[in-house]
Amino acid sequence: MNASDYFSDEKTTYTIRDETGEKSSITVDKWIADLLQESLPDVHLWIQEKYDLACAKLPQLTRREKGNAVRERARREAEKCPGFVPLVDFL
Repeated sequence: MNASDYFSDEKTTYTIRDETGEKSSITVDKWIADLLQESLPDVHLWIQEKYDLACAKLPQLTRREKGNAVRERARREAEKCPGFVPLVDFL
């Protein structure tokens, strides 16, 4: 991981099933996806599980808000990964 990873516009899209069973997707920053791929056995399944959990615990949220919650959870999970280097460490 290098400093430019944080400023990249690249994204990774994961296909999920929404609360109605319809196909949908969640997009995360590529650096997050890369770190999760290194540390989780199945990132697609992990994303789906976190979305399902958001639906169960926060049904009042819109689909976009649930997606934002999953993206935030993914970022926090990526920060726990061995390959994560905080941006400030590059300064």
